[in-house]
Amino acid sequence: MMKIELLKILKSEVKPALGCTGPISVALAAAAAKNAVGGELKKLELTIDKDTYKNSISVATPNTPYYGVIEPAVVAAMYGNASYGLEVLRDIGDNWDSEKVKSFALENTDVSIKWDLKVMGVYIEAYAYTDRGIGHAIVAQQHDKIVLQEANGIIQKKDLNYSADDLRFDQNYPIRAYKIKDFYDFICEVPIEDITFLKKALEINYNLAKAGLDEGMGARFGEGFSSMGIDTYVNRAKALASAASDARMSGKALLAMSCASSGNVGITASVPLIPVSEHFHASEEILLRAVALSYLLTIYGKAHIGRLSPMCACAMVASIGIGAGSCYMMGGDYEQIEATISNIVGATGGVLCDGAKFGCALKLAFGVGNAIESAALAMIGKRIPLYNGVVGANADETLTILGRIARKGMQEADEIMCNEFIKRDTRVRINEKNRTDATKMSCSVAHTV
Repeated sequence: MMKIELLKILKSEVKPALGCTGPISVALAAAAAKNAVGGELKKLELTIDKDTYKNSISVATPNTPYYGVIEPAVVAAMYGNASYGLEVLRDIGDNWDSEKVKSFALENTDVSIKWDLKVMGVYIEAYAYTDRGIGHAIVAQQHDKIVLQEANGIIQKKDLNYSADDLRFDQNYPIRAYKIKDFYDFICEVPIEDITFLKKALEINYNLAKAGLDEGMGARFGEGFSSMGIDTYVNRAKALASAASDARMSGKALLAMSCASSGNVGITASVPLIPVSEHFHASEEILLRAVALSYLLTIYGKAHIGRLSPMCACAMVASIGIGAGSCYMMGGDYEQIEATISNIVGATGGVLCDGAKFGCALKLAFGVGNAIESAALAMIGKRIPLYNGVVGANADETLTILGRIARKGMQEADEIMCNEFIKRDTRVRINEKNRTDATKMSCSVAHTV
């Protein structure tokens, strides 16, 4: 039963995404609202949780020249297909009018932030006004989860279990029923044919990394690590992770295999294991078992800190996955995997998430380097002792403590951080040339803490 459930979790949480899941989730809501009613778009209204908006400000969307949430949402409402989920913009091609989008975003799109949302989580609500009436959609809890879709008041789709005031979502998430030892036992025992689908994750995310390296995208951190002259498996792992993020944050029109609703998290938790496997001469089977362990731990960690969190899920959670997967490929047992997790969390617990951006590439590299080195240290008996700072009695308790700090201790910090970035984005939009009416689309965004 455990094997079936964990495989189900893996398959539901590891999925392809085109573009950063922040702006893409807003685009999905906009497309779902418009698709519900059809017709010619006349007006678009968006209400977005503060973290999704913050996470989208500085990232480009594939197949468009746009950063942020507003213009990509308009593109999706006009040309997107919500049935594709996180690939909502997959088929737009070049047959769309950028001037029309720009004008509509300025004159006919209203955006507000849902500051009163009681949980740190995904919430995007879209109203699409067309010549056929009003379409309405809500994406919530997960970046690709449409919990409501209706046209002219007639419900087409509704998740009866959803409530915007449900504070228990992450805590009740199915993977929380398990312990880290369960994941270790699973990856040791699961028939390899049951997890061969994870090869696709490695292939997709490696293709992103290769694009980042070959095309010099983003801040070119991947290229930078590759050109340092440090030819170690740790540095190669850092280069691959950062190059994939370079490409993704630049809006490269290639899929990422996301994990727990995040492409960068999916990248961090997978592709760095390739150089590790090469260095330790691990077979493909061992590599896939390591990837499975990494993804399960990443999903588990995000269920603790929150689907959207003021903590960086790449540096804090996916790094735990990479560390455990690396330790496994080094020949480590469960005790050494626990020591790896203690080293990672004890050394870097609390790294802030300040939104998706070019700088994420460097954060990914930081998390990956810390993870692999923590595993190597654990393999030679070096670990942070139990009951030492954030490190608890075992790895599960350590993640529980980390999660409480993220969900309860950092809520005010999260609100202040989001407000600072959103106010800055509002000022930038107002001051942009040829945007004399920009206050019209962003006046309800800023918030006083």
